[in-house]
Amino acid sequence: MDAKAANNPSSEARRGQQRTSLYSTQVAGVLVAAFTISALYTVISTLSGVIQGANNPILWIFYVLGFGLAALARMDRSLTWWIVSAAVLLLILVGIFVYPAYFVPSEQTAFGWFENDVYIGLLILAEYL
Repeated sequence: MDAKAANNPSSEARRGQQRTSLYSTQVAGVLVAAFTISALYTVISTLSGVIQGANNPILWIFYVLGFGLAALARMDRSLTWWIVSAAVLLLILVGIFVYPAYFVPSEQTAFGWFENDVYIGLLILAEYL
């Protein structure tokens, strides 16, 4: 076997290797999905006239921090994992105990309930991972 063939594994050998994903990549992807769904809900609800949230700069700062949290999850340092875990836990607690007090059922649409449940579910998944 020549040196070129030894450095170039066949496609069969490559197929035999199992592809794995790091937890940091999985958590970051789940967080990006959660904040993307939430931001899309805000934009769609604002354009349809259901809420007036898109005009609030604090909301967009929240989304920037959320996507920053996803970027932070990509780091493989112990301190960043503690920060991400604590922040996600705080978001879950706020989503379960505080959010329903401010957005009562009369102010919610079916789309709003769906968005909230998926968002909280993704946060719980990110915390679990």
